[in-house]
Amino acid sequence: MRAREPGVDLLRWMVEQYSPSHQEASFAGALVERLAARGWRAHTDAVGNAVARYGDGGTVIAFLGHIDTVPGEVPVRLEGQKLYGRGAVDAKGPLCAFIEAVELLDDAERAGKQFLLLGCVEEEVAITRGALHVRDQYAPDFVINGEPSGAHAVTLGYKGLLRLDLEHRASRRHTASRDYRAAAEHVIDAWNALKRLCDDWNRERPSLFEQNLPSLNAFHTGATETEEWATAAVSIRTGPSTDTGALLAALATVPTVTVRTVARKDAVSTNGNDALSRVFKQAIRERGVKPTLRLKTGTSDWNTVASAWSVPTVAYGPGDAALDHTPNEHIDLPEYEEGVAVLARVLALLPAK
Repeated sequence: MRAREPGVDLLRWMVEQYSPSHQEASFAGALVERLAARGWRAHTDAVGNAVARYGDGGTVIAFLGHIDTVPGEVPVRLEGQKLYGRGAVDAKGPLCAFIEAVELLDDAERAGKQFLLLGCVEEEVAITRGALHVRDQYAPDFVINGEPSGAHAVTLGYKGLLRLDLEHRASRRHTASRDYRAAAEHVIDAWNALKRLCDDWNRERPSLFEQNLPSLNAFHTGATETEEWATAAVSIRTGPSTDTGALLAALATVPTVTVRTVARKDAVSTNGNDALSRVFKQAIRERGVKPTLRLKTGTSDWNTVASAWSVPTVAYGPGDAALDHTPNEHIDLPEYEEGVAVLARVLALLPAK
């Protein structure tokens, strides 16, 4: 493995490129140009993902990252050993660490391997268009999902997510009419039915990862001259054994409410004993640290590709996930350097066919 001169130039440049969801095109094009200049075979694909390959071996190690961020700029600045900026942690830090880790490998460590960088668009929105596209284009042998876990931790699973829109519409009536119920009440009935079902499920499952966690994200009411209506946006963070059909059936007990599924992602996890997980644990132990194994209550692009890519998969990246989406998002540079070192060792250790 080549010696690394610690540096922040590439990472700082990436963070300086403001790229919220649906506005990634400029950054994707510039990143592809930079990678091509560094020896990668790079292009943007049909949906705007930045895709790059290094090496031509038969064992494909994919890094599934994303180039979009949530909205809201964070002034890019270096304060001591902290680099501030939107995306420093979520998730340009992990993406950049993978690039630099691949470039640290010597020829023997790369032999028989091909490194596939997938910088996906629109991970931070409900319909993960970038990951949906690459899911059908590639068949990697190992997948590292680029999300902040901490340099000495590995994420072994993500909860699922079910997003629903609830709606009641009815002809307008006088509120003094017999048996009148406001549109809002019907939607609240549906929400309460869902909440009761989740509460019953959770009482038998102390693990947060196994529980169904509903949230009422938005609620609106209104009326025209002839009609009144109420709508609600609901999401449920689901566990690996969740019966999604039962959740939808609970809502069907309120027949006056229309239910529309906006997005569905099943939970994903690994038991930590596959080849990729073992190599990560070895690489972290070699740094003199006991690896931390995480299960996260959010979702990622791993959830999107899992149904098609039945291969060893984990999520990893330097950075503190508690800083995701916050106005003071930043990454500690020693943490970043440690993440590069761990990734480089993992890529060197992974077996080729």
